[in-house]
Amino acid sequence: MFALLLILTCCQLWSWPAESAAINEPVPILKSVAEQLSSGSYLFSYEGADGSYREEVGIVKSDPKTKTIDDDLEVSGMYGYIDDRGQKVEVSYTADKNGFLPHVRYFARGEPINKSK
Repeated sequence: MFALLLILTCCQLWSWPAESAAINEPVPILKSVAEQLSSGSYLFSYEGADGSYREEVGIVKSDPKTKTIDDDLEVSGMYGYIDDRGQKVEVSYTADKNGFLPHVRYFARGEPINKSK
């Protein structure tokens, strides 16, 4: 009986949820831009104090022959951050009627990230 109680206690303790190692503090935003055009197109960007950033442009496409707006939206952008190992990562992407096409780049330590500002 004692062995069964010991096994059940160990199983309960083992399945107990672990506490989070650290609570993430909010990251101050150093720069933020957003613009919405009457056509439905938009752009936005931000830069965080931790080195993270994101830029995106969305363009509502129109038919050049009829000059009417169709339902297609073309989006392009990039974002970057420093991962848990201290490595800089940048993802550039496009999204349109052909799908989502990302491109990921990992930077060597000390190599600058070329952000288009």
